[in-house]
Amino acid sequence: MSQENKGLLAGIKVVELTTMVFGPAAGVVLSDFGADVVKIEPPITGDLNRNWHKITGLPISEMPYAFQMTNRNKKSVVLDLKSEEAHEALCKLVKGADILITNYRLDAISRLKIDYKTMKNINPKLIYALATGYGEEGEEKNKPGYDTICYWSRSAFEDHVFPYEGWLHNFPFGSGDHPSGMTLFASIMSGLYQRLQTGKGCKVTTSLLANGAWSNSVMLQAQLANAEFREKPPRSRAYNFTSLNYKTKDGLLLKLALVNAARDWEAFCRSIRRESFFLDERFQSAESRIENMHSLIREISDAFLEKDMDFWLQRLAAFDIPHSKVFTYEEAANDKQKSLNGIVVPLDHPDYGPMKTISSPFEVSGYEKRIPAAAPKLGEHTEEVLKELGYSGAELEKYLDF
Repeated sequence: MSQENKGLLAGIKVVELTTMVFGPAAGVVLSDFGADVVKIEPPITGDLNRNWHKITGLPISEMPYAFQMTNRNKKSVVLDLKSEEAHEALCKLVKGADILITNYRLDAISRLKIDYKTMKNINPKLIYALATGYGEEGEEKNKPGYDTICYWSRSAFEDHVFPYEGWLHNFPFGSGDHPSGMTLFASIMSGLYQRLQTGKGCKVTTSLLANGAWSNSVMLQAQLANAEFREKPPRSRAYNFTSLNYKTKDGLLLKLALVNAARDWEAFCRSIRRESFFLDERFQSAESRIENMHSLIREISDAFLEKDMDFWLQRLAAFDIPHSKVFTYEEAANDKQKSLNGIVVPLDHPDYGPMKTISSPFEVSGYEKRIPAAAPKLGEHTEEVLKELGYSGAELEKYLDF
């Protein structure tokens, strides 16, 4: 970040009492835009996500890539909040902060005395951002909640997407947490805006349960409107050809997305070299295509098997047909379009060398984001931050043994 451009949120001070992904994902966006984010971690283990990349089934690496993704450009301070002295240090931090983010479980928030009422008494202008699994009401409010359960399962996403027997793999790590973190970020910015209007702080909150429901809200609205849901047929008996995957001659998968099939039908037929469909009474009208959908899917599938992926990518693009190759992780990470648009950006890691990382998903004209830096080592900034709070000598030393 240049000296002339200090960042949209320069001067905003954030205290993070977070773990894993949901809460930290909001904090990293604040950090990207220049906020000073201090992450409070427990001694010895720190945030569990520091080691979560090591769990069985995830990609194998010595680099803590899961922690890196949501904790770059933050400061790490170790405080054992079970002790009164550490809580006192936290309160000093909160007194000078603009925002506090926590996704601790509600019973832990109460036990550690980091609830909104307590923090508001310390700093009435504080934006207190609470991220939960199940919300703050009801008998489930104290249950442990993760995106795999609250976001994906409770929203009916899994029931919609998975076959009856289920997959061998779950949704990717953090893939419900990250969009939920963006909602938390939006709520924080809304809180800052209302403080600008009133001069007062407030509590903002969101949950994985709410975000999962919002993400799948069209289908849930169908249920709430008592719509009749169709059975989930196999691909060969799909209701529509327009959004299926098709295999090419070289064994790769191509995805179509003909949102306006009526408009694009002729161009599509020409693109797949099936002008014969124009004269085929089974496919001449939208009604006849619906009636003969299974045959149409079979014939389109046969067409794509005639040529390799590269041929079809060029052909469909030439006819302006919405499509994409189904990317592998390697292809998705090295996507030129992502690099050109600042989605995948350089990261010069002091321990692991030059690499790339994923930027937060929006830009603000006139403001630059911070250059991504390494996520902090556990307690890396404890001494620095506590000195700024006035700690020194023996009083400071007792916080540095972690």
